[in-house]
Amino acid sequence: MNNAAKIRTRQKSLLSRVTGKENAIAFSFLIPSLAGVALFYVIPFFMSLGYATTDSSGNFTGIENFANLFNSEAFRLASRNTFRFMVVAIPLSIAIPLVIACLLFNLKRMGRLKTIFMSPLVIPTASTAFFFQSLFTSNGFVSSLLGVNTDWLQTDHAFTIAVGLYIWKNLGFNLVLALAARANIPKEYYEWSAVEGMGKIRMFFKITIIYLVPGLFIMFVMSFINSFRIYRELYMLSGNYPHQSIYMLQHYMNNQFMWLNRQNLTTSAFVVTFVIAAFMVAFFIIDKKSHYGE
Repeated sequence: MNNAAKIRTRQKSLLSRVTGKENAIAFSFLIPSLAGVALFYVIPFFMSLGYATTDSSGNFTGIENFANLFNSEAFRLASRNTFRFMVVAIPLSIAIPLVIACLLFNLKRMGRLKTIFMSPLVIPTASTAFFFQSLFTSNGFVSSLLGVNTDWLQTDHAFTIAVGLYIWKNLGFNLVLALAARANIPKEYYEWSAVEGMGKIRMFFKITIIYLVPGLFIMFVMSFINSFRIYRELYMLSGNYPHQSIYMLQHYMNNQFMWLNRQNLTTSAFVVTFVIAAFMVAFFIIDKKSHYGE
């Protein structure tokens, strides 16, 4: 028994050494990634937190910067415009591809149509901005067609143009997602419903919409994320200070960066990040409950 106990002890000691050596080797491979995360994420996070809770002289101010931010008319305008844009643009960017997908699903040749709808995704942002400028500036196509000298990007119509640009840019991606989700619905469901005398409109709401919920959720999340990327096109269309109807949170944050106002920049970044994270958590909780009833 003593010899057996010694052998087991020796085996455990050898195994622990081997395991420790393997862990050390594995950790050494993680060091470059951990260093990159620390350098580009962790350290900047705490630096930003320091700017958000101090004034320009480095004195601790607590939540005073956040209070000043919410009292800023420019920040409130940017927040209202961003929220309004998402409320209008996201549902339309989902509904339009969904309707098109249902109309095109039974076509035998959709390859070329998919290519046409996907083409806006591969067009460079600068080319997109130039195209819309050629349409809506004072000497653009629309003004020439209507016989007026109006820069539509500097009027209240700028918001409508921004929504149209967003829908056009993301139509192809959402269309592919809608077609993929529609293809996963068994044909038997529609055949049985037709035998029962159900019309196409009832099939759409009773079958198609219900079984498209997982795909719609992905479309909604991606559309939510992409709605913050519209700033690239709007910046190239109208610069740092566009018409007030399309002055977004990204414009506000970019202007704070240009002015080197670190306090307002980091404070607004924390607020936007918190809001986005809260929305994303809420989306996934709702999706989980809709699937599993939890």
